[in-house]
Amino acid sequence: MKQYIPLLLLATTTPLAAHAQTQLSAPTADAVVATTSLTGRAEYIYIFFDNNPITLTATAADTSEFTWTTLNTADVRLDTIQHNDSLTTATLHAIPEGGYQVTIRNLTNPLAPPDTHTTWVFRDTFHVTGITAINSCEALELTMTSSPSLYTAYQFYNFNDYLRDSTHAGEITLHGNNTSEVLWSADNDIHKGVDNPDATWQSPQRYGVLRITTPPPMHDALYTVTVKDLFGKSSSYTMTETIPAIAVYAKITAKELTADGQETPIDDIETNPPTEAEALFRIRFSQEKSLNAHHYHWKGFADINQPLTRHTILWSDSTTNPAQWITPHTPYKGYQVDGYTPGSYNVRLRVQSATTGCIDSTEIQSIGVKPSNLNANAIPNAFTPNGDNENDIFRFINGQEPVSMEYIKISIFSRSGALVYRYQGRSDAWDGWNGKHQNTGSDLADGIYYYILTGEGWDGQIYDTAEYKGVLHIFR
Repeated sequence: MKQYIPLLLLATTTPLAAHAQTQLSAPTADAVVATTSLTGRAEYIYIFFDNNPITLTATAADTSEFTWTTLNTADVRLDTIQHNDSLTTATLHAIPEGGYQVTIRNLTNPLAPPDTHTTWVFRDTFHVTGITAINSCEALELTMTSSPSLYTAYQFYNFNDYLRDSTHAGEITLHGNNTSEVLWSADNDIHKGVDNPDATWQSPQRYGVLRITTPPPMHDALYTVTVKDLFGKSSSYTMTETIPAIAVYAKITAKELTADGQETPIDDIETNPPTEAEALFRIRFSQEKSLNAHHYHWKGFADINQPLTRHTILWSDSTTNPAQWITPHTPYKGYQVDGYTPGSYNVRLRVQSATTGCIDSTEIQSIGVKPSNLNANAIPNAFTPNGDNENDIFRFINGQEPVSMEYIKISIFSRSGALVYRYQGRSDAWDGWNGKHQNTGSDLADGIYYYILTGEGWDGQIYDTAEYKGVLHIFR
């Protein structure tokens, strides 16, 4: 909150710095604030923290007479409070905060005009006294309490104006930073395990209310607030009871089951989903990195950016086991296959706490699986199975392998029409032909052979035209 506290600034007839022979100071002050009065003269305010005794000292180069007055705000007048004679130094001890003026008359030169200095002394008793919390699924709101209430600005008044008319008095402003600085901290990393959390709650704040909401805390913590007030005084408060984290956080991780049976993690799948996967894309999803949840609900959609399949739910699953891996399903030829056929897919995870009811969700958008492709140019027209480890195997040309094919069938015939080799199965499981009869018999003779390649893609595309027939040469 913002609280304006009127402080009365006494205007001097000349700036303090102009009095070469006399001066007014507060050696025990904790802070000094320079201001500018309405007339542009520099003024000084002395601040004393807590119970530090307020003392003002006036000095002169020659023996002088010191007359001290204080501003009586009740009837707007100056009251004399102390008179010192025949001294070069005079001090006001243990005085209350308020406006003070000292008039210094040089006794060795009675004809010299007196010097007059004015100032305001202020006691800063600010302390943070507590923290209150409102904890919900959406946010943790912390409010500090203090005595006095958190202030962010002051008003100072020109003394002469105040004497003329205490109801309006001109306002002057502090130089420098006019705001208090509030810093919040926790004894735990409240966003550990969260992707890209908003960390600005740890930055300097202007006010005593903090709202942590993007996301709310995910781990229990004790909170501390430290306030550096307008005059540089610091005060801290640490809560005595831990604030439990009740919000939940949904996080999807994934891995791919590769053709050789290995499981490969897919990094950052929520923000960087695979868009060039090949069918059958055998992917598994996990909720194990979600936080504070007990129930996990999954839904798989055809990509909602495709109008014909908008909001089409392809599969769903639920579990209370955070370690369980979820397998998506795709309808294919009237049955379900484990994985994704060609297309574009979205996945949504919704998590819920059994104790608080808090809910969170996240989504992977546009997992892309490429359509099938069987490139006729992928078939070489010759190979040399002579054991020199160069071009020994008849296989697809590197970089031209079939894409998203459910199966392929390769048949190789001699010039007389005899079948010498056949493979039928997954394209990614084919190791090639080594030039032997059915890959295990005797070496076949050099010469011309014929191949026929057919197949069917995971999108139902059939590849069986003359384009996939050709002549093959064996050279040893």
